[in-house]
Amino acid sequence: MSTPTNPFIAVDWGTSSFRAALIAPDGEIMDELAEPRGVLSFKKGEFASYLISTCARFTRAGGNFYLLSGMAGSKDGLAEVAYCPCPATSGHLALMVGWAVKDRVAIVPGIRSEYFDVMRGEETQVFGAAAVLGIEDAMMVLPGTHSKWVNLEAGAITGFNTFMTGEFYAMLSQHSILSKSLPSGAPPVLDEQAFIEGIDHATQSESLLNTAFSVRVKSLFNQLNPQQAASYLSGLVIGEELVSMQLDPGYEVVVIGSQVLCERYTLALEHLQVPTRTLGSQAAWAGLHSIYMQMTFQR
Repeated sequence: MSTPTNPFIAVDWGTSSFRAALIAPDGEIMDELAEPRGVLSFKKGEFASYLISTCARFTRAGGNFYLLSGMAGSKDGLAEVAYCPCPATSGHLALMVGWAVKDRVAIVPGIRSEYFDVMRGEETQVFGAAAVLGIEDAMMVLPGTHSKWVNLEAGAITGFNTFMTGEFYAMLSQHSILSKSLPSGAPPVLDEQAFIEGIDHATQSESLLNTAFSVRVKSLFNQLNPQQAASYLSGLVIGEELVSMQLDPGYEVVVIGSQVLCERYTLALEHLQVPTRTLGSQAAWAGLHSIYMQMTFQR
């Protein structure tokens, strides 16, 4: 098949958000949008109409092919797509796309590491980051509710680990005794000093089961105000994650994600003398473009 001349519609559809972009054949982002409508907010049968109506302006601008990644390919999404086993390259994903509508709507598969770990959506961002940075070997972290640490070797994802860091923070801050020490309402602004204190405590201690209670103790004795306590707890849970990874000082980590989370992980890693590079939404778009361009010669 010849090289495409029309733009395509790229969609990153997760559990809590919907992002889409109109991408030219050369990778230029022509237009993009974001909505707070993740797959869990839909019932079966509602996905297709939402996808078409939300991306209508992209269709009018020439986009007639959709390539989706993320939870859209889960059993709770538009159409379930099987996981691709490790080691996996972007070419493997291009070969294993699932079709919601033949030759019109394709969904990128997730990746599984044996039967111990899985991801959907992060793999596309990893390959996009590699393309943007021009690298084939890297350690990457994608912070979130379930943070992913991904090992990329010779352009292939060879393994990864999931940490329920964001979910643990939410549970501790909202549903434990620690909630009495934290602010209510809007998300607290990061207090860097308290955050680093949490990182240090985590790296010097045995377990989050032990260190978490220090939030309560420090608050009781007025060593932390509620804003500081939130940052300190964030440092404890992220620090626990970093300790588990046993990172060597000087070994670079690529951080991919939202500005807020990238800021925290970069601050923590560089405090531990681990250099970083960061990427945001462009990683997903670059990854989907890479997969699309490999698909066009296979369909």
